[in-house]
Amino acid sequence: MSAHKLDVMATVAEAYRGAWTHFSDMFRLIWLAGALYILLSVGTIFLDPKTDTVFFLLLELASLFLWPIVAVTWHRFILLGDEPAGRIHFSFGRREARFLLVTIMLSLFMVPGFLSFMLVGALAQDGQGSQLAAMIAIVGIALLMAGVFFMVRLSLLLPAVAVDEAVNAGRMLERTKGNFWRLFGVAALSALPFFAALMLFDVLPLALKAIGTAIVMLFYAIVNVAVLSIAYRELAGPAGTHAPEPEIDASL
Repeated sequence: MSAHKLDVMATVAEAYRGAWTHFSDMFRLIWLAGALYILLSVGTIFLDPKTDTVFFLLLELASLFLWPIVAVTWHRFILLGDEPAGRIHFSFGRREARFLLVTIMLSLFMVPGFLSFMLVGALAQDGQGSQLAAMIAIVGIALLMAGVFFMVRLSLLLPAVAVDEAVNAGRMLERTKGNFWRLFGVAALSALPFFAALMLFDVLPLALKAIGTAIVMLFYAIVNVAVLSIAYRELAGPAGTHAPEPEIDASL
């Protein structure tokens, strides 16, 4: 088990405090990409994926490429103090492409579990054997749990890529030994205020709800970047910092 344990409350508190303290820096660094991200997010809310499929997919694809610009910039500011020169920062290069690929890789851990439940739904609609559906559902639950486990343990690859570290899944699994529940707890705790805010938006008109939701989700994503950066600093360590060496044996 790793000798170093991530402090859940301290990590969340530092992430929120940093986002508030450095709000002006955050706005200056990511205002253009962030504004476009919000605009596209609002646009998708007013589209029906069934009837406006092409436009919906184009907006989603554009948002997918915008997010690495925002996330990599904020990761590097937190971990390295890197501040791109100029009043406009809008660059998608090799670093952002690697970040996007790692993001997609992490999301793939959830695919087997979701496919299992889709198969269960298909069997239920066809009226086929409930015993087979139950067995597949159990397998699906196991696959989802495994997907969450590896996605959480390997989530620190994202800040690693942002600071130009090698994509080394084995090293990251070693560095996060004994911290799965702490990493999971940090992610869950940091998200609670945003879920509460989204619930409050349900009473607003659709246009205000769409704008408010997009802004809240962008700010939540930025806080999540800060959480991952802090966890990476504590458990793995970017260039120029010292991280504790994990022991050989492991446990959850």
